[in-house]
Amino acid sequence: MLTETFIHVPGIGAAGERKLWEKGTSDWWKATAHVHGLFAAPADGPLEKTLRECLKELREGRLEMTASLLDSNDHWRALCFRQKGEVRPLRWLALDIETTGLAPEDDAVTCIGLCGHATDFAPVALVAGEAGWARPLVPYLLATDILITFNGRSFDVPFIARSLRQLAPIFPPFHLDLYPHLKKLDVRGGLKKIQRRLGFVREGALDEVDGYAAVRLWREHQQGTPGARETLVRYCLEDVVVLFDLAVWGYEQAAVRLGRDWRCWQPPAVSLQGLPYDAALIRKLRGR
Repeated sequence: MLTETFIHVPGIGAAGERKLWEKGTSDWWKATAHVHGLFAAPADGPLEKTLRECLKELREGRLEMTASLLDSNDHWRALCFRQKGEVRPLRWLALDIETTGLAPEDDAVTCIGLCGHATDFAPVALVAGEAGWARPLVPYLLATDILITFNGRSFDVPFIARSLRQLAPIFPPFHLDLYPHLKKLDVRGGLKKIQRRLGFVREGALDEVDGYAAVRLWREHQQGTPGARETLVRYCLEDVVVLFDLAVWGYEQAAVRLGRDWRCWQPPAVSLQGLPYDAALIRKLRGR
């Protein structure tokens, strides 16, 4: 839980955090109320100052300082917080992109898939090709506290920042990149390999689509092939919604390793069953 985290306070590492927990100082409110006697900390020391500012940020819905102090490897803790016994989420946004290739300096974004609090947990796809097609991305990002991606720090975020720099996108303060997070939990591989291993399956032929097939789907769409656009959108959104399952799983596994009884807030179920795709086109591209 974010509000039960202390490792972002200057001078407090993993051992100091555990010592606080063992003393019964389980959250920011208790720490600021009982700061005297904790590590012989003065009332105006870094512990109280930092946590009071973090609580102020939380009340005001701005978390930039807290996020900057917390190592990016621990941003998974920001998925939710506990207040008065109730587990509440920060504002989530799962994001995945499709592109014309792998080089941000040469290639372009073709589809942006989004789902989270900013979209009322309805899957949204922004598809290139129309004037202003990516413009809605900015308000979605601004209405978000924690971005959830798979390899997004290395790919999605720098790709968007370069390819769509005219939008000047401002990314949320927290970013949970599930690729390194799951790797630390000894779950390695690409997104589809991991989701199969953890039991999150895709419908029919969609299980066969990969990033290169998505590039070819975009080319087919540009050539006017029926069903190509819908299949690309469905594939992209499949990559988006599974991030929620992986985030919850990764959160609770990481909490177990810390010896904490933290349980993640459960996002609403998101169904893609109504979104069409062309299984025959997928098989054709795979065969080619």
